[in-house]
Amino acid sequence: MQDEEIYMTLNTQLKKRSSIQTFQFKCQDCSVMSHRYKILLGISGGLNGILVLTLITLSLLDFS
Repeated sequence: MQDEEIYMTLNTQLKKRSSIQTFQFKCQDCSVMSHRYKILLGISGGLNGILVLTLITLSLLDFS
Protein backbone atom coordinates (compact mmCIF):
# COMPACT_ATOMS: atom_id res chain seq x y z
CA MET A 1 0.00 0.00 0.00
CA GLN A 2 2.76 2.40 0.90
CA ASP A 3 4.59 1.62 -2.35
CA GLU A 4 1.49 2.51 -4.33
CA GLU A 5 1.18 5.86 -2.55
CA ILE A 6 4.85 6.66 -3.25
CA TYR A 7 4.40 5.65 -6.89
CA MET A 8 1.30 7.83 -7.27
CA THR A 9 3.02 10.79 -5.60
CA LEU A 10 6.08 10.50 -7.84
CA ASN A 11 3.93 10.00 -10.90
CA THR A 12 1.89 13.15 -10.26
CA GLN A 13 5.05 15.16 -9.57
CA LEU A 14 6.56 13.99 -12.86
CA LYS A 15 3.38 14.91 -14.71
CA LYS A 16 3.39 18.40 -13.17
CA ARG A 17 7.07 18.89 -14.03
CA SER A 18 6.47 17.66 -17.58
CA SER A 19 3.51 19.97 -18.10
CA ILE A 20 5.50 22.95 -16.80
CA GLN A 21 8.35 22.17 -19.20
CA THR A 22 5.90 21.81 -22.07
CA PHE A 23 4.29 25.15 -21.18
CA GLN A 24 7.69 26.88 -21.07
CA PHE A 25 8.60 25.40 -24.46
CA LYS A 26 5.30 26.58 -25.95
CA CYS A 27 5.84 30.08 -24.57
CA GLN A 28 9.31 30.25 -26.11
CA ASP A 29 7.88 28.99 -29.41
CA CYS A 30 5.15 31.64 -29.27
CA SER A 31 7.74 34.30 -28.58
CA VAL A 32 9.73 33.30 -31.66
CA MET A 33 6.60 33.19 -33.82
CA SER A 34 5.50 36.58 -32.49
CA HIS A 35 8.89 38.07 -33.32
CA ARG A 36 8.76 36.68 -36.88
CA TYR A 37 5.21 37.94 -37.28
CA LYS A 38 6.26 41.44 -36.24
CA ILE A 39 9.15 41.40 -38.71
CA LEU A 40 6.81 40.30 -41.52
CA LEU A 41 4.33 43.01 -40.58
CA GLY A 42 7.09 45.61 -40.70
CA ILE A 43 8.28 44.48 -44.12
CA SER A 44 4.71 44.35 -45.42
CA GLY A 45 3.99 47.84 -44.08
CA GLY A 46 7.15 49.22 -45.67
CA LEU A 47 6.26 47.73 -49.05
CA ASN A 48 2.72 49.09 -48.81
CA GLY A 49 4.10 52.54 -48.05
CA ILE A 50 6.40 52.41 -51.08
CA LEU A 51 3.52 51.28 -53.31
CA VAL A 52 1.24 54.09 -52.08
CA LEU A 53 3.94 56.71 -52.65
CA THR A 54 4.57 55.32 -56.14
CA LEU A 55 0.85 55.43 -56.92
CA ILE A 56 0.56 59.03 -55.70
CA THR A 57 3.65 60.08 -57.68
CA LEU A 58 2.40 58.43 -60.87
CA SER A 59 -1.04 59.97 -60.51
CA LEU A 60 0.47 63.45 -59.95
CA LEU A 61 2.75 63.05 -62.99
CA ASP A 62 -0.21 61.93 -65.09
CA PHE A 63 -2.20 65.10 -64.29
CA SER A 64 0.66 67.54 -64.97
